[in-house]
Amino acid sequence: MNKTQWILGLAATAATILVAACGGGGGGSGGSGTPASTATSYTAVAAAGELITYNVNPTDLTYSYTITESQFGLTGKTGSGTLIKLADGTYTASNAGNARIAILPNGLLLAAVQENFGGTVKTVPVIGLSNPVTSFAAIAGSYNFVQRACVSVSCFQVHGTFVARADGTWSSCAGGNLAVGPCPTTGSTGILNNLGNGRFQIIDSNGSVNIGTAIAFASNTQNVVIADLKDSRNPGFGTGILVGSQQQTINPGAVDGTWVASGTNGVHGSFKITGTNIQYQDINGSPSSATSSVTYNIPWAGMGTTSGGGVGLLAGSGVYVLGSGLSYAEIGIKVK
Repeated sequence: MNKTQWILGLAATAATILVAACGGGGGGSGGSGTPASTATSYTAVAAAGELITYNVNPTDLTYSYTITESQFGLTGKTGSGTLIKLADGTYTASNAGNARIAILPNGLLLAAVQENFGGTVKTVPVIGLSNPVTSFAAIAGSYNFVQRACVSVSCFQVHGTFVARADGTWSSCAGGNLAVGPCPTTGSTGILNNLGNGRFQIIDSNGSVNIGTAIAFASNTQNVVIADLKDSRNPGFGTGILVGSQQQTINPGAVDGTWVASGTNGVHGSFKITGTNIQYQDINGSPSSATSSVTYNIPWAGMGTTSGGGVGLLAGSGVYVLGSGLSYAEIGIKVK
């Protein structure tokens, strides 16, 4: 990784942070005491808008994936390779540049794939779950969200709120907080279809537009919803990714720790949060000279605003999403 590129890219855009409960899974041991060679399978979303089945074997240091839903004609495309374990417990993958791969104990995955998306070969972040929930009731609640999507060649970042209900209906508001009142802009409504295996199809209120496919992580502290977006209308939700976290007030210090990140622009790295301060780090974990800060619960509860002007969404410890104006987004998780 180019140190200058990481410092300039992340320091200029430390914008959108989402945090949720952490974890990962897999493993076991044979009768002889030798660790079993077992891969864990994750249902995952790539930031380009693809739905992926991603498999990681931390014993053999191998991975593989299959694209199961694609907006770029890649359905059925497979990939595989080897992993190199780094000192912080994360990995790099043989066909994903220097992007970080991280697996956590309750089923959370950060990865990356390199594919030809719309005529351009790109390395994009992937976030996935090994144990997504399977019922509407498990994800009912009010959420903050951050969305990165494109319509044709025009891409955008949006933050806002949505409400998911136990009856399978939903409402969303870009730029506003539905928890405190009506949407100040044009909101959206629709229904969820349970496709099974932890996948929920997002349909608009007319029942005519397939907006995307959602997966969800349930925690006793904070739920997370991740959706691949496949709405090519203009205006529409776009093609890309949406990440939502159940709305909660952030307590300063609750997000302290070291985070790793992979960006849609190919920039990858890590940073450390202490209180309201952000210290960027090189790939080997050494501090860089670049720093920034974050103000919590602005513009509303569970969100954060950085000294660089970015708006993000934080929620305890685990996952984060970072957006940079119209240019790119990053997805990361807390590793320690």
